[in-house]
Amino acid sequence: MWTDAWVGLPYAEFGRGPKVYDCLGLYLAVYHERFGVDLPDPMISRFGSARPATTGAALGDYHRVDAAREGDALLFTMAGRSMHVGYALNARDMLHLETDQARSCVERWNSTRWRGKLEGIYRYAR
Repeated sequence: MWTDAWVGLPYAEFGRGPKVYDCLGLYLAVYHERFGVDLPDPMISRFGSARPATTGAALGDYHRVDAAREGDALLFTMAGRSMHVGYALNARDMLHLETDQARSCVERWNSTRWRGKLEGIYRYAR
C-alpha cells in the first residue's frame, strides 16, 4: 500500500521532513505527495521562523465537514488544546505521528482512544 513509505518515520518538534516530522509536517508532506498541493504551514511565520499556531490560524483555508475522506485533516484535542492532526486515509483510518509513539503509524481515528479527542474533520478548500 502507498502508506508503507510513510509508516515508521521518526518524530521531531517542528519536523518538516524529509527524514523527520511532527504531526503537522507529516500531514503537509503527505498531502503534497498525494495531491500535488503545497498547503500553507500555519507554524511558519511570513519571516520563516517557527511560531505557535492558534486554532484559527491553523484552519485558515479549511472548512469543517461531517464525514472524512482521504486528505482531510483530523484535528484532535490534547491536553485541553487543539494540537494534534492526522491525515485521513478514509472514513476510519489515519496516518499520523505523535510524540509518545515517536514513529508515524496508521491507526483508526474513530477508535475509543481517539473518538473522544476529535475536535473536528477539516477539508482544504482547493
